[in-house]
Amino acid sequence: MRRVTAAALLTGLFAGFGPAQAQTEIIGSIWFPDTHPLTKYGYLDWSKQVDAVSKGQLKIKVFTGTALLPPNAHLSGLRDGIAQITYHAGTYTPADLPEDNVVAILGIGLKNNVATAAAVSDFYMNDPAMRDMFRRHKIVYLGGYATPPYVLMCRTKVETLADIRGKKIRMPGAVHSEWAKAVGAVPVNVASSEMFTGLEKGQLDCAANAANDMKSRSLWDVAKHVTDIDLGSYYAGWQHAIQGPTWQKLKPEQRRVLLDTISDAMIETALGYTADAEGAMKEAPSKGVTITKPAADLQKALDEFVATGARDLALKEGKERFKLKDPEGLVQRFEATRAKWGELFSKIDMKDKEALKKVLRDNLYSKVDVNGYGS
Repeated sequence: MRRVTAAALLTGLFAGFGPAQAQTEIIGSIWFPDTHPLTKYGYLDWSKQVDAVSKGQLKIKVFTGTALLPPNAHLSGLRDGIAQITYHAGTYTPADLPEDNVVAILGIGLKNNVATAAAVSDFYMNDPAMRDMFRRHKIVYLGGYATPPYVLMCRTKVETLADIRGKKIRMPGAVHSEWAKAVGAVPVNVASSEMFTGLEKGQLDCAANAANDMKSRSLWDVAKHVTDIDLGSYYAGWQHAIQGPTWQKLKPEQRRVLLDTISDAMIETALGYTADAEGAMKEAPSKGVTITKPAADLQKALDEFVATGARDLALKEGKERFKLKDPEGLVQRFEATRAKWGELFSKIDMKDKEALKKVLRDNLYSKVDVNGYGS
């Protein structure tokens, strides 16, 4: 039987749109370079799909790097209308996104970035606490992401617990910083855009990020050692969120185009991200990079932290730092959502893009009421 894709359905929806229809342009901003998978698949390729499906009646003008906004301004810039759709790393603005930062802590123990991205999107779109968080900022969440496993990219070899002690490591958020402290390392809180300079100048000994950054950000020029230790997935913030007033001005069919193309782009991005990370790992030795597996003591320290420390930290941060009313409920609901999506994808070939897109579309995006969502 011939599969009917979301793009095909939407093309049919827009078939009646002629040249007389007014064109709508939305300004998008993502601060990664064009070579980064979140930019390449999630914004540049996605914007082309939006243009094609809407027959040119809806366009996304994408600004990349810091051309429009610096990394930590992709929430305030969205809220203020400097951009109408952005990517944002939620750990950069924890006070503004407390619920997000609590849920993001659980990423250190999660595998399968496709299922995680779907679960995050489902939870952030439908959980009352998460919807209230976005409502406070007058923005509308449209879709998430989840990285492949974070690894350590270092100036010198890091294999054992003794090796990692005292190392200054760029960490992406609270949970990775706590693990660094637990193994005697020194966490450094800087944007990922500063990793290259920090490593080059010796201000950092290592950087924790997905392995694709060896290539997409040329880290293999300044980090000749990779510790292939699975530090879990990062998904804080969002891949696509839209300014509330902009969303309200869109017609229902335009909202549907955004939702359904974002649904497909999420799968493309997750698979592309993983492929880019795996490709960089394969290519790294030709660039003079040595890849090392963690010794048993270093791996054990991570496993023990993931088993209890991550969840405990999420609850502690939620209660003590962010003063949330029910951090336990928030964590439990997210864990249930992640389990649901793990089951939904458990019998699917994880390389079959169309099958994965159908699961995401059928179980999440097709159920979004374009008239009521975001109001």
